[in-house]
Amino acid sequence: MIFATQDLTFTLGSLLLEGRAAFAARCVCALLLLAAGEVLRRWLKGWALPRLCRFHWPAEAVNILLGSFAAPLPWMALTTGVYLALASLPWALGPVEPFLLKLYRIIAILLLTWGLYGASRLTELMLAGTREEIRTSKTLRNVLVKVYKVVVMILGILMAVQELGLPVTGVITSAGLVGLTISLAAQDTASNLFGGVMILIERPFEIGDWIVVGSVEGTVEDISFRSTRVRALDNSVYILTNSNVCASTINNAAQRQKRLYRFTLGVEYSATRAQLEQLMADLRKMLTDSPYTYEDSVLVELTGFGASSIDMLVSAYLRTADTVVFYRMQNDLNLSILDLVRQDGLDFAFPSTTVYLKQDAPASPNA
Repeated sequence: MIFATQDLTFTLGSLLLEGRAAFAARCVCALLLLAAGEVLRRWLKGWALPRLCRFHWPAEAVNILLGSFAAPLPWMALTTGVYLALASLPWALGPVEPFLLKLYRIIAILLLTWGLYGASRLTELMLAGTREEIRTSKTLRNVLVKVYKVVVMILGILMAVQELGLPVTGVITSAGLVGLTISLAAQDTASNLFGGVMILIERPFEIGDWIVVGSVEGTVEDISFRSTRVRALDNSVYILTNSNVCASTINNAAQRQKRLYRFTLGVEYSATRAQLEQLMADLRKMLTDSPYTYEDSVLVELTGFGASSIDMLVSAYLRTADTVVFYRMQNDLNLSILDLVRQDGLDFAFPSTTVYLKQDAPASPNA
């Protein structure tokens, strides 16, 4: 038997009910409590919390917590209504009521963990009083958010385990021994973790920077404890272990203020000196007048005589550090140079080979 209807009473003021009438009254109360929980959930979700979130509170932490608990709080209201409804029923089984209370507490812990997990922006308040270079570090903020979420999850799990009656101290000790064993067995993982810490401390690059590590070139999308994720120009993603990143030479293109535009221009040997001087003068003028270049960095000089071309060095710094913008500027300049070479009556040289055939002398008639 689940419900006890014998020797059951229900009292409300001067009203006293017994037996089945009392059981029916208890069921009605349970339904009312359940309905009250659902009404409170709808009220919180549709009216109270949206208005509280739109209000600008003096403390930023209040705004963050209201936003993160906008989803868990309505469910907490419904869960409370369900628990009170079930607890008001006349259960004949003794362990039912303690079980319901324990289940309610575990669900409340999970909802609390859900809300705190979403309040990861609280980590930004920890950096509010630091220097600007630390406060604006995307890498540091990303790591703090991950640490905060891990800590919240661990605390939530430990609180739920404690509610289940398991020894938390023993669980922590066992987890520490298991962690020590795993760390000794997984030295590569420990090395990557140490590399992630060094990247955070030395800050050779941050999320959003364009870097070159070995043969990998692209934008840093994420830095975790184990690896760094880089998205290349062709939209592919490279996952680099932090130990390899720390052991490699890192070229952080985001920290440069300009990009070097340089190449060797080869023209045919049929060009005269006057044509070469005119072409170099036109190239200098075009690059100097271009809005893409720093005027004092323009360099156009004849550097040598190649196997099949007269070589000119063309060099200038462009007013951008962005790779995509640099490629666009380079494209425009290359097309302008192509027009200048054609305009001055010259042509580009290309590797060629000249073969000379030796004709043997005719044989003597007396031979």
